[in-house]
Amino acid sequence: MAEETQKSSPKVVAAKKTVTMDDVKFNEANKTKAILACFGFIGLIMLLIEKDDQFVRYMGAQFTILAAICMVLGFIPFLNIVIYLGEFVLVIIGAIKASKGERFDLPLIKDWALKLINAI
Repeated sequence: MAEETQKSSPKVVAAKKTVTMDDVKFNEANKTKAILACFGFIGLIMLLIEKDDQFVRYMGAQFTILAAICMVLGFIPFLNIVIYLGEFVLVIIGAIKASKGERFDLPLIKDWALKLINAI
């Protein structure tokens, strides 16, 4: 009795490209989106809906994480004013830099932002 063996062809799954800092380039056509991505909740929306422009996604990820951290730390009495003032200053600096086409990296948060972009 001859058994017929079927060779199953391996499934080809397209690997998702990992976004690095080299991929985060400014695109003049999406300047307005990049500026809006600096504002917390709007940044989250830009992170989720923008699929092609990594600059917009990166800015959105950074400022979404910043907003979440500030919301949690904002419950600390007397310190919340300093936290929200610091967030406001960082958002304004980020928006100004985005309008000039410069990437604004928030210390400590930039690595989390790249992980978030790659996870979504």
